[in-house]
Amino acid sequence: MDLSLLGTLKEKLAKAARFSDVLDYFLTHFGEKSEFIALGERTRHPFLESILAQIGGQIFPGNVVVTNLILTQVPEQQFVHGGCAINGCLATVIYFDDVQLGLLSVVMPPPVTETKLVRFSGRRMPRPSGPSVN
Repeated sequence: MDLSLLGTLKEKLAKAARFSDVLDYFLTHFGEKSEFIALGERTRHPFLESILAQIGGQIFPGNVVVTNLILTQVPEQQFVHGGCAINGCLATVIYFDDVQLGLLSVVMPPPVTETKLVRFSGRRMPRPSGPSVN
């Protein structure tokens, strides 16, 4: 398995004008390859768990429920990927920890039959060192 292709995926994600090309590249070169899946280890990622709910709130009106979240990380590559359901809709996420950049795809239910694609970035806020002077 040529993991250097993750570098190409990262570059495509950073520069993409069409996010569907990024998702297609991931699925073609990694997502459907059992040898790639075997390289990863199950993980929890509080930032991704939080961002999925936040993005879901922008896609769906009202209450957002994220279920069946399974995340896998390839630690040497600082890469996390996985899937879940957001309000019952199939979702796939990829995320590069080192550049804090990811892509979420959500397959919308009929009669819409479209896939929403969202590129996101985020940084964890540092904890304040003391009380605010305000």
